[in-house]
Amino acid sequence: MRVLPLLLSLLFPVTALASPATTLLAAGQYAQAYEAARTAGNDLEASDAALAEALYHAADPRVWLDRAVDSGRAATHAAPDDAHAHLTLGTALCSQAARGGYTLGAFRLSRACRAEYERSLSLNPDLAETRAALARWHSGAWVRAGLIGGGSPDTARRLAAAAQAQEPANLRVLVQVGLVALDLRDSGWARVAFQQVLALAPADAQERALQAVARANLDQLR
Repeated sequence: MRVLPLLLSLLFPVTALASPATTLLAAGQYAQAYEAARTAGNDLEASDAALAEALYHAADPRVWLDRAVDSGRAATHAAPDDAHAHLTLGTALCSQAARGGYTLGAFRLSRACRAEYERSLSLNPDLAETRAALARWHSGAWVRAGLIGGGSPDTARRLAAAAQAQEPANLRVLVQVGLVALDLRDSGWARVAFQQVLALAPADAQERALQAVARANLDQLR
């Protein structure tokens, strides 16, 4: 049995450059990070922070997911060739879709999420986090709706394996890989990926939360 719902299974990137918002994100102060990013005019960091607040802190994530999507759209508008911006927006859209159930609106959000991931990967084919996120999209869509959902288990496996091989010490990538493996009912692969996650030192509050995801799912596999 999966420990966490799809919403909490979705991962998201953080921006690489140090800033007040980045420092607050690392400390797990996501709402404050959002305000700091907005004040600084950094839409990408604002989207990251709003999504983190939705996933980990907010009693009602809807407002924060709306903020994550709005800031993500602003970031991709300002920098249409930024692969990280498209990855962030895609993850925010997938998070909204996960809350929508089996509705037409959720289906459209899911397709928009996939388009952002594919755009990100086309802009930067070396971005392993995007490859892992797209793998998760395919496995999740396959589990939820089979062929109708547009997901391909073969594509999910190929993308996840490539991401894992590319960045075997990236905690965020490995959590995605483990979740893909669970979707594909490959418990051996999932177990290895989650064990690799727990062997790494978390860099910030988000990675500590992701290790908790890995630990909880690993416990279910024992």
